Amino acid sequence: MRWTQSIAVKSFAVAFVATHIPLLTLVAVVTLRPDWLTPLGVLLAALVATLLATALVIYVLWRMFAPLRAAADGLEGFMAKGEALRLAPGSGDEVGRLVRVLTQALAHWDRSRAALLHSGGQVLQRRSALAQDMGGERLHTLVLLEVDQWTALDAEGDLERMEQVQTTLLERLAGGTENGELVLPWGRGRFLLAVATRQADTYARATALCQPFVVEGDAQSFHCSAVLETRSGTAIGWSSALQRLEQKLYALRQQGGDRQVA
Repeated sequence: MRWTQSIAVKSFAVAFVATHIPLLTLVAVVTLRPDWLTPLGVLLAALVATLLATALVIYVLWRMFAPLRAAADGLEGFMAKGEALRLAPGSGDEVGRLVRVLTQALAHWDRSRAALLHSGGQVLQRRSALAQDMGGERLHTLVLLEVDQWTALDAEGDLERMEQVQTTLLERLAGGTENGELVLPWGRGRFLLAVATRQADTYARATALCQPFVVEGDAQSFHCSAVLETRSGTAIGWSSALQRLEQKLYALRQQGGDRQVA
């Protein structure tokens, strides 16, 4: 980035022009219309020039930081709704550079995540068909559970304690599933359930699974929050459901609170 494209230089240029507009206006009045040199005339000329300079500064700054507003709106849509983040390249200053790097980073992350979601969708599709072949029902609903206290556990850095919490929760979830249903570790402090019951019945099951549980030898009790999503019947449908689960959990965490089921 050239120094002439820096926000500092642009801000200086805007401030310089805005400051000299009233001054140049008064010089023009003195040289061109000396008959206006009355207290009221000078006041009106200075007032009009100052308002014009203020409007110019606001307009230029509004345009200068437009890429940041677009990036904020795009990022919110990306995180909450999974919408693709497509932003204009913007200017060559620091704001434009930030927007370009942000867009590239999220595109890279989304591309990496897409392969994982597709793989997860394939696994769920096969397990759903297998459950039906074994005489059970196809899997209908996905549940993503996350330990509410996991952020605090992660900050403590006690890996043994974190493993005990995950193991205890896994045993609890496995005991709450039926034949053909699936429980998968889904990241740190998270588990994914694929169940045969419909969403209304699964809501009650998830609410029960999110109740406090204890780990042997640990005085603290733990509990979970969960989000539910139904699939559309294909591997791609499973992948879409997994993506919607992540979005729902993000929105749930943004609202705050513990032991929520959405």
